[in-house]
Amino acid sequence: MEKDRRAILYARVSTDDQRGNYSVPTQISESIEYLESRGYALVGDLFIDPETGLDTSEGNGAIPAYVDDYTSRELSRPGLDKAFDFLESYGFDVVIVHSLDRLARDPYIRQTLENEFNELGASVEFATGNYDDTPEGEVRKDLDATFAKWENAKRLERVNRGKRGKAQKGLFVHGRAPYGYFHDKNEFGGLGVDEEQAEVVRYVFHQYVVENVSVRSLVKTLNNNPDFIPFMGENWATSSINRMLRNTAYIGHVYYNKHKRVGTKLIRRDRDEWMKILITPIVDDALFAEAQRKLEYNRKKKRKQPKRKYFLTGMIFCDECGKAYHSQTNNISKRRRTETPIYRHRKSAGHCLNRQISARMLDPLVWDKIKELLLDPENLREGYSEAVEKELAAQKRQQKYQEELISQIQKLEQRRRNLIIAYTDPDLGITKAEFLNQRTQLDDEIKKVRERIREIEARFANLPTAEEFETLERFAEEIRVRLISDEWEPTLANKRRILQLLHVEVLVDIDRNIRLSGWFGKDHGLLSKTCS
Repeated sequence: MEKDRRAILYARVSTDDQRGNYSVPTQISESIEYLESRGYALVGDLFIDPETGLDTSEGNGAIPAYVDDYTSRELSRPGLDKAFDFLESYGFDVVIVHSLDRLARDPYIRQTLENEFNELGASVEFATGNYDDTPEGEVRKDLDATFAKWENAKRLERVNRGKRGKAQKGLFVHGRAPYGYFHDKNEFGGLGVDEEQAEVVRYVFHQYVVENVSVRSLVKTLNNNPDFIPFMGENWATSSINRMLRNTAYIGHVYYNKHKRVGTKLIRRDRDEWMKILITPIVDDALFAEAQRKLEYNRKKKRKQPKRKYFLTGMIFCDECGKAYHSQTNNISKRRRTETPIYRHRKSAGHCLNRQISARMLDPLVWDKIKELLLDPENLREGYSEAVEKELAAQKRQQKYQEELISQIQKLEQRRRNLIIAYTDPDLGITKAEFLNQRTQLDDEIKKVRERIREIEARFANLPTAEEFETLERFAEEIRVRLISDEWEPTLANKRRILQLLHVEVLVDIDRNIRLSGWFGKDHGLLSKTCS
């Protein structure tokens, strides 16, 4: 008996729907039996009803316990996070979990969580399994966890097989019915039409297509009118309207088996693997087609169109992290009387630091330097030669890497051929599921390696050519003649063309110094000023 040791209880189910069944009360009941057999003191600052397993407040027979309705693949779960918080603020000695798979089915995730508790001074014990704190006990844990993972994979296979069978019968498979429908196995495709919600769907399509109302305006109208019942009781949002406008359910069909999971990624299958399920349509095909045309037009033509043009858009880079500065305009405010164009570096966008540079300061600084370089033809010839030498040196390093990748492709393709031979050999007994899984993994590896090879080949294509230099020199000569005249000022488009032909990049270092990189001689790109 270890009465001086404090313990918490942890339980888990995979989904929110499972929270209301008997799994959590059963896990907690058996965990308490284990706790009492060890003589541990039960502690905790979250409570559940032992009969239902649902969250409740302290008192009236409530039991301290930390419960999650999350997949075991997630390391960060609300209940688990609360347990760690309680450990750091209050402290305890033991985490009691009903079984290995309730903490995590994956051995690596389980070990990670156990180690994290251990580092904070708490051990993890399982109510079932009788695992000794010995090397043999750890081996048994790994074996049991591996078996649990395998059993879960078999369970998912059975579930997917059942779903596929349902889809083959022409019945809707996906869990929640689309807005406008309800589950009814006696209706066409397994879905009946909810006429009240269907009217909302027709209203949305009509307003968007016929009345030319924007998605944002539709959201405001729907949220301000209580007659437009939102899906699942939540407020309307632009995302929900966009999903509605793209959902083929409303013209009478949905698809099953569109995606497959490879690791943590969801990948779209080939179209011939999709299974089409017919249901009752709500809007006509012509209205839906026009909505798709309009959505695509808005995506390509209107989205993210800049209101202003900037001289150095796409040409300014951080010398520290290599990421580009974004172009934007600071609007008029109480402190700012005029709009201010700037180039912005932000941590929130994944950059290394927060910084902004005034376009009104930087643009003329860069252009003055470019004019200085253009007026000296030797700069261009010297810069072209240096660019060729630099690129050739880089390509020599990349070529060896490319050869290694090509060799890797050959090995992977040979493994793929061997797998096909093994699958067709009846003596080896490889199942179709095993074959497809291994072939998918090999195909993904081959695809990734080929993408790396294409990246290297694209780098080879960056070698400056004589034709490019002739175009640059001819264009630069025209500009030089005009630059001599004080009356001529090139357009923004002409200035940008010059910078593009010179392959100019504006580099800003950590100390706010600016230098130019491009097809000009060494040290010609240094700027004496710093940005502010």
